[in-house]
Amino acid sequence: MKAVSDEPVIVFLGPSLPVAEARRVLPARYLSPVRCGDVLRVRRLKPRVIAIIDGLFETTAAVWHKEILLALEDGIAVFGAASMGALRAAELAPFGMVGVGAISEAYRDGVYTDDDEVAVLHGPAAEGFRARSDAMVNVRATVARAVEAGVIGAESAREVIQCAKETFYQERSLTRAMDRAWGTSRTGEAVRFRRFIEQGGYVDQKRLDALALLRHLADVYGAPRTRESCVIEVNRSCFIMKLQHQVMCRPFTAAEPDLPGEEKVALEARLLGPTYRLLRRLALLMSMAEALARARGVDVAPRHMARSFDADDFGLGPAARAARWTRARDLDDAGLKRYVRRLAERRGGEDFRLYRRSAKLWHVLDEAGRTLGVEAPDDRQVVCDEFRRARGLHTERVTLDWMRRNDLDVDSYAELAAAEARLSILCEASRTYTLGLIETIEPVCWLHDAIRLSGLYPRLKRRLAAPASSDGRARRAAAPDFERALREHCARLGEPAPANVEEYARALDFAEGGAELAAALARRSRSASSSCPSGAPEASCVTGHPPQSRQRLR
Repeated sequence: MKAVSDEPVIVFLGPSLPVAEARRVLPARYLSPVRCGDVLRVRRLKPRVIAIIDGLFETTAAVWHKEILLALEDGIAVFGAASMGALRAAELAPFGMVGVGAISEAYRDGVYTDDDEVAVLHGPAAEGFRARSDAMVNVRATVARAVEAGVIGAESAREVIQCAKETFYQERSLTRAMDRAWGTSRTGEAVRFRRFIEQGGYVDQKRLDALALLRHLADVYGAPRTRESCVIEVNRSCFIMKLQHQVMCRPFTAAEPDLPGEEKVALEARLLGPTYRLLRRLALLMSMAEALARARGVDVAPRHMARSFDADDFGLGPAARAARWTRARDLDDAGLKRYVRRLAERRGGEDFRLYRRSAKLWHVLDEAGRTLGVEAPDDRQVVCDEFRRARGLHTERVTLDWMRRNDLDVDSYAELAAAEARLSILCEASRTYTLGLIETIEPVCWLHDAIRLSGLYPRLKRRLAAPASSDGRARRAAAPDFERALREHCARLGEPAPANVEEYARALDFAEGGAELAAALARRSRSASSSCPSGAPEASCVTGHPPQSRQRLR
């Protein structure tokens, strides 16, 4: 028996219910619709309850079942309803996930079997993920109510439901199904049905189920009570370990108003461009170095903990002992202790400022990999070609100029490319099997450590402290404004404006591509202009983002 306590509740919510309405029912931390990796990410927020209502699919990988199983294994109560949550709750009910509402029950009992029953087309985050099509479950519920009220007959109801079901979910609407089913016939029923809907007869079953889940959690949240929980042990496959490793080295997928400070800082770091990519590489190397230390049985002694306050490559410096230092980095006593321990674990194998740290860690891991026979592909030309293409070195002249600027001859260039290829092999394959590393499933974020260690954390936190728009969302702007803002932003970073904005944005972990990058630049522009005098170097003039592509969601 486990009790659902009054500790944080996290709710993944999208078009099923407006967040403002949800907050009136349940005070919780509301995040955008769940996607692959998000449940692993929220584990580091240490919630007691996770509620999944809406979730993305098609445009991104859907949330994995095993992510939810790991949360259940942690003792986190996981609930689902209305949409993606109803699907996963039905599938994982034997393992302890709890479904709430009519939709979840229908999936559990086999009444609904198709995913498209809850799938809808929806708008962007800036519009609150407003639904742009009707969910099949809503069509069924509305037609059933109309039959019960005597508005339409059973045969007419079957025709409407069949037409709606035969329509692609992105184009599905109740009125369109009525037009297809009846045409110009049965005008009396059609008129009565339309009037019925206009007078409030439409049944938004997804909204009702979402509210039911929130009310249920409000009861539990306000008056803790025990519930049955399955005791499970989740198999650590190489796939879930790889996903966990990626999640530990990256921020959340969207700038959510309800995220804690350190997560917002990690998202703000994306606007550092090349520096962010280096921070992410450092986070990756730090996590792998810790796994190597575990595999080699490194014992973290008090002297290693004390050396974490030295002023060297992997030292925090004596100032880190002061309370002011920890407050500026959003660390409480327990958080500081865990952070220092992680630094000390890496010291056990090697005494590791930003490039130097990465180079030292890279060297340690590369040597360990070569010892175990991990080598780059035999074709030297292929390795070098992939290396230069990844850096935008598309011509011989540009490549040679890059080599000269980096003091590389042909042989040293080839060796650097080979070393990069070996690291990619270690990162892409299961490190547990390749290097014999002891991976961790603990909910930590190495990117936070890398940002704090680099000294950038306080600066990024000050950026976030500047006022932004009242709802945390960016306003729309014309595409030329975004293009100009992006050129100015890249000029400040000392890099050329990207030819492919989508590719550039996603490489910086903007999950929604250029639209999300534009929104981030808009927020940055407004906060900078509100906190800096006119003409300050970081102020740009963008006021929003270009038109966003439609999203698909359950």
